[in-house]
This record gives sequence, C-alpha cells and structure tokens, in this order.
Amino acid sequence: MARKDDAKLIQRVLGGETDAYAELLERYGAKVYGLVVRLVGIEAEAEELTQDAFVQAYTHLADFRAEADFATWLYRIAYNVALMHLRRRRTVTLPIDERLLDSVTDEMADSDLSEATEERIALLEQALKRLSPEDRTAVTLFYVEDRTTREIAFILGTTVSNVTTRLHRVRKRLYLLIKQLEHEQER
Repeated sequence: MARKDDAKLIQRVLGGETDAYAELLERYGAKVYGLVVRLVGIEAEAEELTQDAFVQAYTHLADFRAEADFATWLYRIAYNVALMHLRRRRTVTLPIDERLLDSVTDEMADSDLSEATEERIALLEQALKRLSPEDRTAVTLFYVEDRTTREIAFILGTTVSNVTTRLHRVRKRLYLLIKQLEHEQER
C-alpha cells in the first residue's frame, strides 16, 4: 500500500505539487533519522544529514526508477550522505583479527547476543559504535528496520550474498567487541 501511495506522491511532486513532498518527509523522516543517527552517533549531525538526504532525494526525484521501493531508495541516499560525512570526519574503527573472528562459533555469538539484560544491551550499544559504518548500517537495517537482505544490498550497493556474509560476520564481531568491553570494565 505504501508503495502505491509513494508513487502517487512522487508523481504529484514531479507534477509541480511540491507540498506533496512534505507527506514523504513525514512518512520517512523519523526512520531515515534513526538510521543516520546510528551511523554518525551525534544527534545534531544526524538531523543535518537527514535534511541533506531529503534535499538530495528531492533534487533527484525524477531519477527515481522504482527498482526498489521509495523508502529503500531514500535509505540508500541517506546512507551515502552519512558515509561521506564519516569519511570527512575520518572516524576510526578498530579492526579485529580475522583469526580471532574465525574462532568464534555461531553458538557463542548467538547465546551471548541473545541476553537482554540492561547491562548487555548497554554493552551492545557501545559495541555497535565500534563497528564500521557499513556494518552498523547492515545491522540497523536488518535487525531494527526489518529490511530484507535484498533491500540492504541495494542500499549498500553490494550483493545479497555479501550482505548475508556481512551480517553473519558482524554477529561475531559484536561478540568479540562485547567481550573486549567487559574486559575493559573489569580493569
């Protein structure tokens, strides 16, 4: 239903009814902001970047070809805006030794990440901030926004198999990052 509604709104905007764009802003503003704030971590920056993403989407609305739904297309623009911002800011993410990552079993990661205590959730949020922007985006889109791997692939500009692999490995990264954070707290 939203896809048809979006298409009608887009046609109205392209037909000169620029006020119709406000409906798209209202429909997707909070979700796009949620993605961007998870990527950049600073609310004021996320607000500005969200606005930039909507301006870019408006500017390129005639280029929208519906190869994905409008929300997915908009997420891709927001992701690219946030990623460019992070590159300018030169955020540093800590690499994890691949051998260490390979030593984590799926069972270890799943059992550790399934704990829902307040302390565990706080550690998970801290660990998410230490992931690369691409990994944070994939996790956010899949687990928070309930996007499919196909939609995530479109947003990230990659393949479905790459997204599947990324999500699998990021669970292990989060496990290791949480263990590292726990170790840091013990000191």
